[in-house]
Amino acid sequence: MHTPYYKPSGKFNPISFLYLIIAVFIAVPILEFVYAYAILYIPIVYVNILCVAGIAFGLGFVANFVVGMGKVRNKPFAFFIGLIVGLAGLYCSWLVWLLYHVMDQSFAFSSFMVLVENPAMCWEALWEINALGTWSVGRTSSSNISGTMLTVVWGIEAAAMILTPLFFAYSKSREPFIENDDVWANITKIGPFEFITDKTKLKKQLETKNYQQLLEAKPLTDEQNSSHAIFTLYHNKKRVHGNEFYVSVSNMKERITKKGNVTHDESVLIQFVRVPAETGKQLLAKIGTSAEAPTTENEELSS
Repeated sequence: MHTPYYKPSGKFNPISFLYLIIAVFIAVPILEFVYAYAILYIPIVYVNILCVAGIAFGLGFVANFVVGMGKVRNKPFAFFIGLIVGLAGLYCSWLVWLLYHVMDQSFAFSSFMVLVENPAMCWEALWEINALGTWSVGRTSSSNISGTMLTVVWGIEAAAMILTPLFFAYSKSREPFIENDDVWANITKIGPFEFITDKTKLKKQLETKNYQQLLEAKPLTDEQNSSHAIFTLYHNKKRVHGNEFYVSVSNMKERITKKGNVTHDESVLIQFVRVPAETGKQLLAKIGTSAEAPTTENEELSS
């Protein structure tokens, strides 16, 4: 059965292997060196949590970059790239951390290589440190976090470092790619339009090639309610001269924070639906009657 949704071709550029090697041996170690010393020299546990989030997104960006530059439209291979980046990041962070605790608390390349070449020694040292602990929570705490509790903390850190690049890499590989042009699709966000209340109706229409609801969408005019819909159009670089278009639709639900600020929670209603060239051009024409949202994807990755 022919699907109305975009389906990745499964192809990739062999140069993606080179990008992966560069990422694993240059980009990832640099990120992990900074991360490891940040958590070692910043004694505030709650700041360390932010550091974990930072390194996770940093590794995610690296994985996304490798998939994007390598033009990877193969989801299993993208998954592999994310996994390798995540595992490399976790291993490098442990090596730098162990170097600090085991080898005179100073960095030396020769000592670093000793650890790299002796994973069994690293594993044994980790569990010796696990039994004793190296940090505590709060100034009044009289004992270090160790044993099972420390293992749980390490597990959360490991999950963040591995799962985040997996997600970033896999998500990038699913994005529309213009095979005829051999580039990632350019992205244009159009809106805001009136909030879409019937997700099921929209999905059924688009899957049956009925684009009336999209084409008749009205610009948001109700200033009392900033909840709205946004159309994300994926297309050839030359826009109106292209013949390949895909669209995603999201609702942006208004929410007031505790501080009184207005923010929006995004809910994706439908993603990467193929639309005819004429419909795509008509959607682009709506830019003239609505406030075009900024492009969210760096177009340099599509070249």
